[in-house]
Amino acid sequence: MPDLPSPHTSSFTRGDLTVHTFTAPDEFLADSTHVLETADALVVVDGQFVAPYAIAFRRFVDALDKPIRKLYLSHAHVDHWFGLSTAFPDVPVWAAEATIEELRRTGEAQRAERQAQYGPFVPDAVVMPRHVAEPGFDTVDGVDYRLDVVRDAECSAQLVLTLPGHGVTIAQDLVYSGTHVYVTRDAANTVALLRVMATSGSDVFLAGHGPVADAAEVLHNADYLVFAEQRLAHDDPAAFREALLAAYPQRRCPQLLDIFIPRLFESSTVEVNP
Repeated sequence: MPDLPSPHTSSFTRGDLTVHTFTAPDEFLADSTHVLETADALVVVDGQFVAPYAIAFRRFVDALDKPIRKLYLSHAHVDHWFGLSTAFPDVPVWAAEATIEELRRTGEAQRAERQAQYGPFVPDAVVMPRHVAEPGFDTVDGVDYRLDVVRDAECSAQLVLTLPGHGVTIAQDLVYSGTHVYVTRDAANTVALLRVMATSGSDVFLAGHGPVADAAEVLHNADYLVFAEQRLAHDDPAAFREALLAAYPQRRCPQLLDIFIPRLFESSTVEVNP
């Protein structure tokens, strides 16, 4: 494989918990995966996208030299589960029931399609989560987790983990930190969820793309979606893209626009990057 830009890692500690975030470079959508470390255990969230960063993430996790007690898959988008097949095939995975069902229906087709395009960047098999993450509460190595399954937001079902005793919410793709935000045709539910989340009591939000976020960034995501929805009714794909770039020049990963804009406009065409 060619030489690739380096990922970014960061960590912070709150009491008995250390949170590590591993973020791929912007060229690979700034995908973020996380490790929650306590005295005797690790909890991992998502597995990265392409093989090189998935393998590097596994090495990062293994270097902590503690057992992985649980690995949660937040949702069924390939940039979050491909890396599980590449680098975590030996680790039991928990996911929402709807996520598991979606992977059973579409996982192999998505994997095969992308492997035909991207070759060794894509895993050779689908790792199916073996455990259903039910909404409710769990405790791992003394740390309490609240599990919620959010429906019909950025995707059909997404697992959100909250650590109420530490002020941390693992939002994954409900929050895009510092990058452009994935837009869907009906974002009203996502906007409402984000505004509630920003006032939920957490002050740290682990994003699915980009660095650790605060409540202000959660609200910025909501504002972005409102702006995008207002422009959708009036613009063609090219004008819509330019409007987002002009309104948010500071946001990274413009290639995200090239992923969601064709889906928004369906039969319309828009020039996309390879």
